[in-house]
Amino acid sequence: MTDQALRETVIRLAQPVVHSLGLLVWGVEIARAGRTLVRLFVDVPTAPQADEHQAAPGVSVVSSAAGISDGFAPSDHSPDESSDTPAPAAPTSATIEQCEEISRHLALALEVEDSIPDAYVLEVSTPGLSRLFFSLEQMTRYVGDVVEARLHTPVASTDPAAHGGPRRIWRGTLTAVEEEGFVLAPVAISPEGDVEDENHPPVFLPWSSVRRATRMYIFKPPQKPGKKPGNKPRGKAAPAGKGGQTAKKKAASDKKTGNIVADNDHTAS
Repeated sequence: MTDQALRETVIRLAQPVVHSLGLLVWGVEIARAGRTLVRLFVDVPTAPQADEHQAAPGVSVVSSAAGISDGFAPSDHSPDESSDTPAPAAPTSATIEQCEEISRHLALALEVEDSIPDAYVLEVSTPGLSRLFFSLEQMTRYVGDVVEARLHTPVASTDPAAHGGPRRIWRGTLTAVEEEGFVLAPVAISPEGDVEDENHPPVFLPWSSVRRATRMYIFKPPQKPGKKPGNKPRGKAAPAGKGGQTAKKKAASDKKTGNIVADNDHTAS
């Protein structure tokens, strides 16, 4: 089974239980290095008007021959306007219990359909603050954030005055998302976690050339007590899918399913 066919199968089998929990599928990542790794990302639905810097976004990803599309699921219940009781705050991330439940159902469904004949590892996780993008539609909600794009082949700036030549990895502020790709204003990240403009013209990256695109969550570790003012802490960029705390549950493994892991990132911001 090809990676694309496996992604479609995982999404098809996972969607019923994911939707029953009030969640949406963000995407599926497949890694083949010895044992196959199947990583399903789930998120909470978020209305388009919501401020994405206040709540973790949720996008429903539907895999098809044409690609992946996004959307959001409206609530089945409307708040009672006549009630004086404030409505409870909407969740900003899936819980570890929800990830574990999805993992159990999905592992059983994959076993019944015999979708993966070889040994594999299944993970269910939230996207986290540094999230992997599976479509251009998902990126539109993050214009203004720093994005890292890893490409299949090096891409150069279309500006003849640009210096530095083609790159396989571009890091920059996401300035626009277009029909066929997106635009980054190149930046450099200092060891202290500062984002500095490269003084380089914006570069357009075709989506067809992108192997992996992630939002970079950059933070500055607090200075430890007793440190001299001149010793600056080194900044870090969180890896994709690990933007917050991660809880893991290991289930009993067999030859086919391997370890079933449920990951949860608490990404409220």
